[in-house]
Amino acid sequence: MYSLQPPFFQEVQDSRRILIAGMGGGFDVFCGLPLYFALKADGKEVFLANYSFTSMDLGPNGPLPHAVVPVTPDLSAQPGEYFPEYWLSRWLVTQGEPGTVYAFRKVGVQPLKAAYEALITHLKIDTVILVDGGTDSLMRGDEVDLGTPHEDATSLVAVNELRGPKTLLACLGFGIDRFHGVCHANYLEATAELTRSGAYLGAFSLTPDMPPVQKYKEACEAVFQMMPRYTSIVNSSIIGAIDGHYGDHHATSRTHGSELWINPLMGLYWTYHLPAVASRLQYYQPMLDTVTLSDVGLVIERHRDSVPIQPRVNIPV
Repeated sequence: MYSLQPPFFQEVQDSRRILIAGMGGGFDVFCGLPLYFALKADGKEVFLANYSFTSMDLGPNGPLPHAVVPVTPDLSAQPGEYFPEYWLSRWLVTQGEPGTVYAFRKVGVQPLKAAYEALITHLKIDTVILVDGGTDSLMRGDEVDLGTPHEDATSLVAVNELRGPKTLLACLGFGIDRFHGVCHANYLEATAELTRSGAYLGAFSLTPDMPPVQKYKEACEAVFQMMPRYTSIVNSSIIGAIDGHYGDHHATSRTHGSELWINPLMGLYWTYHLPAVASRLQYYQPMLDTVTLSDVGLVIERHRDSVPIQPRVNIPV
């Protein structure tokens, strides 16, 4: 039987217990919500995690190491206003969903890998899907600009070092990273390279009529109200694109004064075999010894000083 379904869905067809993890901090976990609701509707057990930007002064984590914190609506510590994982957990319970979002602390590869290993054992995970809000996770290290690579690279290397679960990567928000200097010709070239190696699992659009997309929008809008000073530029841009806005459309005052290019490509998931993406990372080996995010910064800085940087290329369309 012929099918035009992207290979990504064949990859997760036999998965039973899936961890969807935001890889770049902030609101990246929200970019995984359409997948969360779609895969749950398909009968799978799905859990949420996020590399967190929040400094969490919380107590013991039970069987889990210090670097991962189960965030629930009944946290004993008073959360600050900027705590996307907490406000998402509060919204989830209003929808009848489990209210735990696992937050990884701001650490380097060694403790993050240990945290993932413990969480995977604790939840009996068979598949990990890292989600990037944007597309800079495919930058290998010698591009004209890497965007915000520290958290993405740490998550990518830590998860690639896991033994056992299937590992996949999904990017949502093509074009958003131009404000961090990313050249999207580099992203398209990387995807072409991954296609040749058989690691590209296809792209597919999110449209307003899809129930998982509607839940994603509801979650974002609810949490934006709970964190009014920290509305996610990435997710508000993606939602604007999904709703059919185009060009210099501003959904939040945080972007006023800049020129946006909201466009339909922002509403596409681009999906990959994670190990092939990780194998392109030019500074992979020194990342393995990092313990802190400062260590990660030094690795990236040293690598950038040691390689010729590609010139910027305009997409000829």
